[in-house]
Amino acid sequence: MGKWINMSGFGHFPGWDEIDGSSVSKEEVEAAYQVVTARAFAIEEYLAQQHRRKRMIWRRSILAVAAALALIIVPSLSIWFAKHQVHQVQSPARMLQFATACGEIKELVLPDNSRVTLNAQSVLIYPETFGKERTVYLSGEALFDVTASKESPFYVQTSDITVSVHGTLFNVNAYFDSPTVKATLSRGAISVWPNESPERIVKLEPDQQFSYERATGAITSSSIKARESTSWTNGDLCFRSASIHEIIRIAQRHYGVQVYLSSDKYDNAIITARFVHGETVDEFMDAICGVVPHMKYIHSENSIYIK
Repeated sequence: MGKWINMSGFGHFPGWDEIDGSSVSKEEVEAAYQVVTARAFAIEEYLAQQHRRKRMIWRRSILAVAAALALIIVPSLSIWFAKHQVHQVQSPARMLQFATACGEIKELVLPDNSRVTLNAQSVLIYPETFGKERTVYLSGEALFDVTASKESPFYVQTSDITVSVHGTLFNVNAYFDSPTVKATLSRGAISVWPNESPERIVKLEPDQQFSYERATGAITSSSIKARESTSWTNGDLCFRSASIHEIIRIAQRHYGVQVYLSSDKYDNAIITARFVHGETVDEFMDAICGVVPHMKYIHSENSIYIK
């Protein structure tokens, strides 16, 4: 189930007053990340980028903590974040958090009546009331249908990009373990730029997609069918020239399973496929194996082993 968590003052977590977080080291925080995400490589990449984005320290930290809380991270991480970051919060507005689990899609209405559909294993942080600027923070993927307002601009912040919204329908894909962050426009107009270089602004028209490569900082814009990028809101899965690693990440979030790839012989496989009939995980894997020569898998309880 999706969960709202009151983050005002960081003073409402169970046992808050009884825990002294002053002794929590950075190494312990990093270890907590690894335990929760089981994605050591992705976390190391994330932390390595932080020193190049000093202006974004608070935004990156709050998104990272949000993702950790959504996965029931150990209390020490919450304590460390509160001790080191709370003094940097600029707005007095109470911050709320909405999170989804694996295999879960949830909808919510923001204070300005904008609507958000949150994909599996995602987190959205937003103020209880908006001021002159409407800013929300996303880790994961969400479809936004924003209420237009000339007096109150709307921004979506992720750890890597910022989206400026002019009253529109658009999708943002910013999962922490994905090498690419994407913003796709369905209706209206948006502007997108990397947080580390805001002068590299890109304005999108409907059926255009902005992509940011985390490893290189490269940005591109391309024409696509926006409905394919938002098909997940109906429970569908759509892949266009996707790698096996991208497909595995999406399958894990969609079906709530752990997928293990024991060989690199499928690294060059490029797959285009659509799943629109509510396929089970076995039907999904059967189809993928059907288009990748020699690929086989074993489904054991909540794990899938590809060989």
